Amino acid sequence: MRYFVLILKGMAYGITHIVPGLGGGLILILLGIYQDFVEALGNILVKRDKWKEYLAFLLPLGVGMVLGMLILAKIITIVLERYPAATMFFFMGLLIGTLPSVFRMHKDMRFSLPRGAALLLGFLLVVLLKTATPANEGFPLEKISTLTGSLYNLLISFLAGGASVTPGLDGSYILLLGGTYSPVIQAVAELSNLIIHWGALLSTGIGAVLGIIIFSKLIDTALKRAPALSYYCIAGLIVGSVYGLWPHNPLHTSIWGLGIAFLIGVVLAFIFSRPETENPPESNLTK
Repeated sequence: MRYFVLILKGMAYGITHIVPGLGGGLILILLGIYQDFVEALGNILVKRDKWKEYLAFLLPLGVGMVLGMLILAKIITIVLERYPAATMFFFMGLLIGTLPSVFRMHKDMRFSLPRGAALLLGFLLVVLLKTATPANEGFPLEKISTLTGSLYNLLISFLAGGASVTPGLDGSYILLLGGTYSPVIQAVAELSNLIIHWGALLSTGIGAVLGIIIFSKLIDTALKRAPALSYYCIAGLIVGSVYGLWPHNPLHTSIWGLGIAFLIGVVLAFIFSRPETENPPESNLTK
């Protein structure tokens, strides 16, 4: 039963790779498995005595993610095309509804100036990234397939991988800012024609995996050593994400429709979000 639940949660996580601006870390928090996720990814190569336990957690989650992308991609795409503003307000409601669970993740979440600064830092980080202008044309595929281009793509992919496990950030947007999104997508698409761009694909894969593992380790360490400060920063990232999801021309849609979509998101977040633990240094994986 536990593996089936993880597959379902993985399907929800897979949706974040389809919806622009909705980071995977936020959904993992909503589902109550964010801390377990970063611990497993951050320590699977370090704590060799627990790699089977971590793999048993990550594998069904990964299977669900792939299934979610394959099964729900068409539905989400249609909904986004027909009701873009209402869909974004629904996800904004999900984010706002997640905040109470974030503030329950540690026993001492009283406000202080350092914690307020952490919240503001998280908020400004997302806003600054969302207001940055992506590269209009990006690099040609041939350029990132060269040695110099591959090293650059390795760095951008590393940052994108780290962003994909950081609440409020979006790995795809980092690729857009770096100008490598289009050539990477092109390189992946041409695999169906048995055309392999080794430089682009290897640098993307290696960079993304390293970014995910290293950032997961850093986040896991921060959550265990300074939990309250870290969760205040995560709260700031979540609030900043609301700005990132704000749709263009929302007033073209019924105010009542937007309000109802927002409230549905908030209610669902309250229903499904659960604090991962009352004491963050102890992971659910070790229970």
